[in-house]
Amino acid sequence: MAKLLVIGMDGATLDLIGPWAEKGLLPNMAKLMQSGVYGRLRSVLPVLTSAAWPSFMTGVNPGKHGLFDFVRRAADSYQLRPVNRSQMQSETLWSILSRAGRRVGVVNVPMTFPPEKVNGVMVTGLYTPDFKPFTYPTELSEELNGRGYAVNRKTQFELGKEDDYLREVHAIVANLTENATWLMNRQEWDFFMLVFFDTDQMAHFFWHHMDDSHPQHQTNTKYQNSILEYYRAVDRAIGQIVTEAGSETNVMLVSDHGTGALYKNVYLNEWLRQKGWLVLLEQKDSGGKLRDILGRVGLTRSNISAGLRKLGLRQVENWIKEVLGNRIEMLPKSAHTKFPDVIDWSKTRAYSFGYNGQIYINLRGREPEGIVAPGEEYDRVCRQIEQELMELVDPEDRKPVVEKVYLGKTAFWGEAAGAAPDLFLVMRGLAYITQSGYEFGDQPGQVVAAATQAQTGSHRMEGVWMLAGPDVEPAGRVGEVVITDLAPTILHLLNCAVPENMDGKVLEEWLKTTTKVQRVESEASPAAETAVTMSEEDEERMIQRLKELGYLE
Repeated sequence: MAKLLVIGMDGATLDLIGPWAEKGLLPNMAKLMQSGVYGRLRSVLPVLTSAAWPSFMTGVNPGKHGLFDFVRRAADSYQLRPVNRSQMQSETLWSILSRAGRRVGVVNVPMTFPPEKVNGVMVTGLYTPDFKPFTYPTELSEELNGRGYAVNRKTQFELGKEDDYLREVHAIVANLTENATWLMNRQEWDFFMLVFFDTDQMAHFFWHHMDDSHPQHQTNTKYQNSILEYYRAVDRAIGQIVTEAGSETNVMLVSDHGTGALYKNVYLNEWLRQKGWLVLLEQKDSGGKLRDILGRVGLTRSNISAGLRKLGLRQVENWIKEVLGNRIEMLPKSAHTKFPDVIDWSKTRAYSFGYNGQIYINLRGREPEGIVAPGEEYDRVCRQIEQELMELVDPEDRKPVVEKVYLGKTAFWGEAAGAAPDLFLVMRGLAYITQSGYEFGDQPGQVVAAATQAQTGSHRMEGVWMLAGPDVEPAGRVGEVVITDLAPTILHLLNCAVPENMDGKVLEEWLKTTTKVQRVESEASPAAETAVTMSEEDEERMIQRLKELGYLE
């Protein structure tokens, strides 16, 4: 049985990799493409890291694993809380591999905090709070800290300080590569995976520099090749890691989704308000006159936290929060009012939160103050909102904003599908996204607005996958596969049975192995053992991290 190395590139797209590899700019990826099989990878709805990587690691759609966004509505509340790996309702492939006696290494995969107890090592990735053990075994955290490993970036993107940001993301590539190969060499392994995350972030922040068709494009800026140079840095890292793994190792490269241009922001809650589906309180509850004034002048918890982090004083930030406790609430969290605090829930029939365009019905018996009756009234409200959404146009070009509206109960299936949004929007080319959080503050009354210069790239459904090695037929470019196909394929390559519950299939047509695919009855979603517990403070840090990354206000 050959070992399997999986290299993840968050948000990587074949639209960029293909042409650059043909030009000889990405020689190590080109080698994988020429010696194995590759093509487009279809992601899942919603097209988000928080839903897609869990689908990769479980082989199931979000209706089974239960993660639909970076946040969820807290039980018996309209307040939003961050999701984490422990809420995932399906078993991960490294848990399955561990039970089968395979040795695993998992490094920097998003949505893996808190770390699982595996037969090997785990280093959690995106969505890991600072100052917590981020590994299994736990003591590995201290060793990695001593080697200069940072689970989170210190420098967040800021206009005018692009150079500082670029220096750090390139340093992270080198540091991640060094520590991943160190871990590969310090233990025996059958399966090893690591993820380069900033392919996603570089697209978010630098797309308009590269794309001459983008409305914000400027010719010949110093950053026009920034995305390419980052891909080239990752390509060099791939060469080093693949060499370290050895020529008898199968290698898979995968992204969770693709990326493309972002043109417009859509404020769905404002649209719902204008259509009468959502009603605001007559007077905003600002939490007190003093807090309202402090928020307007910028003295907010989020701004102070960001300032301390820029100065490299994250531990001071943590100490202040621990010492002040609840007294810190004298400062507002941010200058923007959150929708749960300004909506009249007794009159609201629908509301929205999420990055891609999700709408929830204020359903009686499910929401704490639900007013829409299940059954006929619920179906009628969904139909009416869907019809009105298809009439929403961009006032600039008078063309439709929404391409398709899915009912949650038909877009997702499985034990966790009840937590899915009731209506899921696919907006024009996925170049339009929702911007929850600003709609009741900065630009009241506006439904569609141009994207800010701080974020000009967004996600696409089509990512990339490659597979090469001794067990792979060199078939070149093939048709599109689905992200849920990869977990069963990985299990099969490592001679493990595939749980019946997995939605994906084994990609047998491109494998040399003649071993018959074994399917086994799925276990009852066994809860993975967690090496680290979560606290409310950890959740607050995770929310802050999402704001820094641009996924939340």
